[in-house]
Amino acid sequence: MKLRYIFGIILSAVLAFTSCEPSSIKESFDNIKLDKSYVAIDMAGTATTIKITATEAWAFDEAKIPEWLDVNPKSGNAGETSVSFSATAAQDGRDVELTITAGKNTQFVKVLQGTKEVSPATCAEVNAGPDGKSYKVKGVCTNIVNTQYGNWYLKDDTGEIYIYGTLDKKGATKNFLSLGLEVGDVVEVQGPKTTYGTTVELVDVTVLSITKSLVKVEEGPKDAIAKEGGEFSVKLTYKGEGVLVSIPEESNWISLVSMDYKAGTPTKINPTPSDTVIVKFRADANVLGDRSGSVVFESKSGSKGSTVEFAVSQKGSILEASIADFLAAEEGPTMYRINGIIKSIKLSPDYHNAEVYITNGVDEVQLYRAVGKDKNIEDLGLNVGDQITVVGTRSSYKGKPQMAAGGVVEEFVQFKTVTIAEFLAAAEDKTMYSVSGEITKIASLDDNYNNVRVTITDGTNTVELYRMTTVDGAKVSTLGLEVGGTITAAGMRSSYKGTPQMAQGGVCQFYTAPSAE
Repeated sequence: MKLRYIFGIILSAVLAFTSCEPSSIKESFDNIKLDKSYVAIDMAGTATTIKITATEAWAFDEAKIPEWLDVNPKSGNAGETSVSFSATAAQDGRDVELTITAGKNTQFVKVLQGTKEVSPATCAEVNAGPDGKSYKVKGVCTNIVNTQYGNWYLKDDTGEIYIYGTLDKKGATKNFLSLGLEVGDVVEVQGPKTTYGTTVELVDVTVLSITKSLVKVEEGPKDAIAKEGGEFSVKLTYKGEGVLVSIPEESNWISLVSMDYKAGTPTKINPTPSDTVIVKFRADANVLGDRSGSVVFESKSGSKGSTVEFAVSQKGSILEASIADFLAAEEGPTMYRINGIIKSIKLSPDYHNAEVYITNGVDEVQLYRAVGKDKNIEDLGLNVGDQITVVGTRSSYKGKPQMAAGGVVEEFVQFKTVTIAEFLAAAEDKTMYSVSGEITKIASLDDNYNNVRVTITDGTNTVELYRMTTVDGAKVSTLGLEVGGTITAAGMRSSYKGTPQMAQGGVCQFYTAPSAE
């Protein structure tokens, strides 16, 4: 038997007892001897050493040394050399096998940091735990959103996590369907945690076990229920002793109407077929924004039971809101339509979305990963200063309000940026201009009609912004306008008794208060 395989057998025996002090492996070559062929490093990465005795030059294969491990020195000459192994701190156990070459001979050194055993955890513990750590968690598959990579949701009694990527039985990606996983199955998985935005994920998990559900949803509404409400049905197959239906409290706008059972017909091919039940529900009319809910089905057979949850969504009204009202709203599925001026925009053409900040002159809000309605957002030609109308839900990141990912830019208006002199010389038509200047006069600030007359100058030319307002209907008084401040406003060119002015309905884009100096 080759010495390489002798080392492997001995090492396997050593690793089976990782809680004990490993024995030194005495087998060696005449030209290079190791006092230990197994190195154990604690989770903190504290250095440990081995002794190499050689009759000629030797060197580690540096290509096999991972980034987390430091080996010093990596080579040496004839004589006795102490080699140190240290590592970065780790959340989980990891190992690597290194090779040392001396002349024509090769020695092997196994380096293990911590233990690679992953302890079971709940969804709550995963959500509260650190990124980078691996977890083993068991729960029910509640929703499958991608069948190529295997992206789905796992839920237990303590919470829910998102599975982003599922490996097949051979450890390969993009083969999720081969696992036969279905909504309602009880699954145990293992993988590392990461947090993407506010979403906790286990990435590229290994499936340890699948327990098939006794109840399965076969058909249900694929589209959102109309905001007017009405009846809808869910068809299920089951192999338990009937089906129990429950409706979570947060889905109290859904009520149970009826259940129609049909026994399965045995055949030679399938002597124990599933029974079928069609469950009919009623959804109340929705006078608020879009909302989502669920219904839960359970089937039992003796001491075993399975539960499957079916998600339901309903269309709602889109609530018109100012940026200030949107910031003050609660997080949830309600859809809002807000208007604002683009303060900054960062496009992501690869993902066809953009990070956008909009303002009404006072308040501002981030549109997280906003998208276009009829075309990709990067093709809209949006710029700072454009006025946009966007629809989406209220969310937050680290406590700061934002529009959730996927907010849709419905409309936008682009303005022609000009000097005051150019604005005064422009024709009276439907062209929308953007002009900036220092405020020299504020008149007729009217909260009842929510507008204000402002005169601005560039030092030479002046123009009146007649009955200017805010872009989203917020009170003009909240702008805090002062003489000496700088304002950028957008609107059409008009005139009064031959004197050029910005037409009624122009909006404040940006405002900077006068310097305190």
